[in-house]
Amino acid sequence: RDDLPEEGFDRITSLEMAEHVGIRRYQEFLGIVKSLLKDDGVFYFQVAGLRRHWRFEDLAWGLFMGEHVFPGADASCPLGWVSDQLERAGFEIQRVHNMGSHYSRTLADWLVNWRSKEADIVAKYGAGAYRRWEVFLAWSVRAARQGSSTLFMFTLTKADVMDKRRISSQAHLVPKDISV
Repeated sequence: RDDLPEEGFDRITSLEMAEHVGIRRYQEFLGIVKSLLKDDGVFYFQVAGLRRHWRFEDLAWGLFMGEHVFPGADASCPLGWVSDQLERAGFEIQRVHNMGSHYSRTLADWLVNWRSKEADIVAKYGAGAYRRWEVFLAWSVRAARQGSSTLFMFTLTKADVMDKRRISSQAHLVPKDISV
C-alpha cells in the first residue's frame, strides 16, 4: 500500500483481531505488524485466550462459537502458545496482563445492554439471531468468570534491536523517578 508511512509507526494496537486472522496466518500477520513498527516502537496486542487445561464445557462453548458466532476464528489459544508465536515473530514481551476477570464485567454489561434492546433486535434480525447472541454473551460471561476463556493484553517491542533504540522503546515502561 502506498498510503502507509515509509518510516513505520511509533505504536501499533491490535484489539482481538488475531483470532480472525487464524492460526495458519498468525506468523504472517505478526510479521506484517513487525515490518510496520519502527525499531523503537511499541506493539499493544490484545487477544482472546483460553486456559491450557480445558474442560468439556470449554469444548462445547468453542464448538458453539465456531459454528454460530465466529466461523473460521481459530486462534483463541493458551498464553504459552501466544507468547511463543510473538517471540518467534521477533517481539520481546515487556508486559502481559490477563484481563479475563475484568473482561467478564464488560461482557456482562454487553449482555444487559443486548437484553434491553431485544424488541429492536428481534424486529430487525429475527428471534433466532437475538437468541444466538444472547447465549453467546451469557456463556462468555460465565466462561470468563470461571477462567475458561480470557483476554491477554501484551506490551511488546522488537527483540532484534540491539542498540539505544531498544532502550528508548522501553523508556515508557520504567517509572520516571528511576535513573539508569
